[in-house]
Amino acid sequence: MMSTSVLNRLQNLVRIYEFDAFFEETAALAAEVLGADGAAFIVHEEESLRYLFFHGLPESYAQLSRHVFPDDQGNSGRALRDDRAYYISDYPRNADAMPEYVATGLLGSLAIPVHGPEGCTGILAVSWFHPAPEEIHDHNQRIVQLLADMLGAAWYRMGIETHLERIATRDALTGVPNRYQLKERLEVACARARRSERILAVILLDIDGFKEVNDTLGHAAGDRLLCEIVGRLRDVLRCSDTIVRLAGDEFVLLAENLRSLYDLEDVLRRVLLALNIRIGINDQRISVTASAGVTTYPLDDSDSSELMHHADQAVYRAKAAGGNCWRYYDQQEDKRLRAAQRLQGELDRALKKQELLLYWQPIISMETGRCVGAEALIRWQHPERGLLQPDSFLNIAEDSPIMHSIGQWVIRSACRQGEAWIKQGLDLDIQINLAARQVENHRLCDDLRRTLTECPALPPEHVCLELVERIALRDITKTSRLIADCQSLGVRFALDDFGTGPAALQYLLELGCNQIKIDHGFVIPMVHSGRHQQMIRAMIQMAHALGVSVTAEGIENAEIARLLRGMQANHGQGYGIARPMPASDFMAYLRGPQAGDCAIFNP
Repeated sequence: MMSTSVLNRLQNLVRIYEFDAFFEETAALAAEVLGADGAAFIVHEEESLRYLFFHGLPESYAQLSRHVFPDDQGNSGRALRDDRAYYISDYPRNADAMPEYVATGLLGSLAIPVHGPEGCTGILAVSWFHPAPEEIHDHNQRIVQLLADMLGAAWYRMGIETHLERIATRDALTGVPNRYQLKERLEVACARARRSERILAVILLDIDGFKEVNDTLGHAAGDRLLCEIVGRLRDVLRCSDTIVRLAGDEFVLLAENLRSLYDLEDVLRRVLLALNIRIGINDQRISVTASAGVTTYPLDDSDSSELMHHADQAVYRAKAAGGNCWRYYDQQEDKRLRAAQRLQGELDRALKKQELLLYWQPIISMETGRCVGAEALIRWQHPERGLLQPDSFLNIAEDSPIMHSIGQWVIRSACRQGEAWIKQGLDLDIQINLAARQVENHRLCDDLRRTLTECPALPPEHVCLELVERIALRDITKTSRLIADCQSLGVRFALDDFGTGPAALQYLLELGCNQIKIDHGFVIPMVHSGRHQQMIRAMIQMAHALGVSVTAEGIENAEIARLLRGMQANHGQGYGIARPMPASDFMAYLRGPQAGDCAIFNP
């Protein structure tokens, strides 16, 4: 009958979840029940038996730790082969004795198969180093057999846990650590770099051309490419370096123990050369390369998440440079990007809180000197920085989706103001600048149609949309189609900043613009430059020959106004006429002395 002490210890075993501790208690209990000195757990792997865990055995025996021998040798091999327990009371004289264990002083051995769902997974070997009993009592044999069965269940559970952990922390396709391991490995690598006073490089790789491989050759080819990439990285990196698959075609390399940036750049050259790959099926061949973003610790003394953020910024710069290259993290560039991100967030808030407003710059007829229109110019009444000019925020907005919302707001606000002036009896044209994102957005014409519907008192022909030359010429076919679609609503188009880009007057025919605006950079020097005068005169004459009206910007003084009037420019604007002003001041401007009555302009 089983003693209370043994029963309690068996019950306690099921509450032990760590395999090392479970084996220690199992081996100790087996040795105590049988009066033995200790026990070992021998695992069965690929036709071999390997010692893995020891308890209570002398140093001479434990030195054979992880000893591997064929699975048909020794008492353990016999127990495995016959799938039953074997006991040897006089080990040195037994035919199955192995000399290396005899030499340790082993006198008795009990080998019990340890089973799992797929058969025998190992052997529980109980050992005596003092004279062993002639035989083992059946009752004690059953207890130890129960312990072996419990050991098998625990070993199987540990295998499942190890497999699940591997799935959770290893990339299933390539076998390298996945993103869930990255933080821990990066923090450990940083600690080693601090201790050794060496450089740790955090390298973010993005594969150039990977999408084309997936789209053209299929996802199976993409998977083969990812495995090939990992194989090549292993060939050129050291064993101490870490490869992590972050996501998709992104990998992180942790290159440790670097003495200098020269060592690092040697690594980077090897990596980029190794990842210059041609992959294909039959005649379809695609070349792929890699872009690398690099930051170094402790030169970049940041935490693990910031290091990854910095490497990500650097790889973005490498991609922007054309790929197949590396770029280092640039702290100044990072500050600019962060400032831009903050400003973009503030702009979103500014739209919601109605902090944006329009100023208006008068446009006069060069023939009569009377105000015939106004250009809408955006301003930002910042709650902390005061009134901001567009140069301080518009370029940043252009790089963000917020620009589309700002552009919609400008069109809607300008048209509403134009309608209000029409209702007050003012016959004014409204000129509105378009941003690049608006031109590239296929919904521009629909947005414009909706706005004109909301402003029924505003005749569409009083609305003129301005495109800067560099934007208009990005895709002439697409831009001309957009212009034609919008002109079908009755609005007009002007090509702004004319002369600053590569445009020729012949583009006016392709684009179908109704007007050009000559940039102030050509107009202002005209007073002291005969060549500028000749150039502007030629622009005006050729535009008129094509049926296109001309507005000259940059009228700063009476002499410029006189010259432009002599050249028969249609319209003009500039600080010499009036500076941009709020809509509330514009009415006062119109009721006051007009350009035709000012010293700057005498018709």
